[in-house]
Amino acid sequence: MRARAVFVLCLAVAGCPASSSHSIDGGPRGDGGKDAGADGQSASGALDAGTPDELLPPSSSEEMTARARHLLEAIAHDSPDLATDMVFPRDAYLLTRDSTDPGKAWDAKVTAAFHRSVHVLHKRTHGVEKAQFVSFELGKSVQQATPKKREWKRPLWRVKHSRITFTIDGRTQRIELAEMTGWHGAWYVTKLR
Repeated sequence: MRARAVFVLCLAVAGCPASSSHSIDGGPRGDGGKDAGADGQSASGALDAGTPDELLPPSSSEEMTARARHLLEAIAHDSPDLATDMVFPRDAYLLTRDSTDPGKAWDAKVTAAFHRSVHVLHKRTHGVEKAQFVSFELGKSVQQATPKKREWKRPLWRVKHSRITFTIDGRTQRIELAEMTGWHGAWYVTKLR
């Protein structure tokens, strides 16, 4: 009981409400409000994040679905500019990437690669111009990236193998997104293919 009181006091001093921890799906903890262990995991096994930038984004939302639709439209029309809201934000990249010139790295590794990938997916997906969006599914293996030299300066959430499901002439097809990274409560593409 005393340990819980110290834990709650520490959270209060840090400015965090005692119920601010989230489970791996981004929702409220399912452990009945039990404290996190010494390893930073709650009794349910979910990692508890520290700052708002580190909070795990939800696995689905109306906003995420709308942005996934934009990505499918961009591929269908071979126009990457239709899905700029799906690309990891440049300002976030500048703040979080350990690079001598993060702006130049974002231009080459994120936005230019995204444009190339949209073009390739348009060419490879026969009949994509008639695609009808069905759903977006976040990948299963969400992990928190450990800060490393020449990578992320902060522990951001990453997930691989997310999918957009769509139909073309009644046939179900999928596009797999290579990597998405969480930022300010939302998922963004850092590698499309």
